[in-house]
Amino acid sequence: MKKLFFIICIFFFSINSSFAVFFIDAQGDYISTGDYDPVMGGGLGIGFGLTDDVSFIIRCSTASNTENEGAIDEVSYDYSTATGGIEYTPPIAVLENYRIYWKNSLSLGASMFEIDVKNAMDDEDSESGFIASFRTGLQFNFTQTIAPYFDLGYHKSFFSSNSDYSIGGWQADLGVRFYIFGNRDYETGYN
Repeated sequence: MKKLFFIICIFFFSINSSFAVFFIDAQGDYISTGDYDPVMGGGLGIGFGLTDDVSFIIRCSTASNTENEGAIDEVSYDYSTATGGIEYTPPIAVLENYRIYWKNSLSLGASMFEIDVKNAMDDEDSESGFIASFRTGLQFNFTQTIAPYFDLGYHKSFFSSNSDYSIGGWQADLGVRFYIFGNRDYETGYN
């Protein structure tokens, strides 16, 4: 019985992985933080296709900003996130003819905001919490394995009830998706 279960598992995983699309994202971020100045940084993501139109993606990013650099009242902000979520790419034939795809994602995860005030007291504070974000944007399949994209979205971090921070706002991502392996429709737009 164990041998049969093992053979069925190998068969299931080999079929499932031969159709799944795996990819890695590298992106630059511009993130509005609400009460504080916007931060800029970068991030990485990894994901795989659940179906032709739906993917699961994990993203990690970090961004920072420094106000009054070099002055006695210098203030540094750091904003880091780690999220997991679903990305949906609806099939739109008009866009697919030009290898352009409209993608939408909803992610949940953890966030951390740190503020460092450089003065005589050298004050530093940080807060960790929960984040929810939504993104929508366009992706252009430059080749079968490289696809630059641009996303716009909204994010909101939820910290403890006694926190002074209200971090949330618009975000813009400019990045490149690298398809590692998987079964994709390579004929569309490459004729």
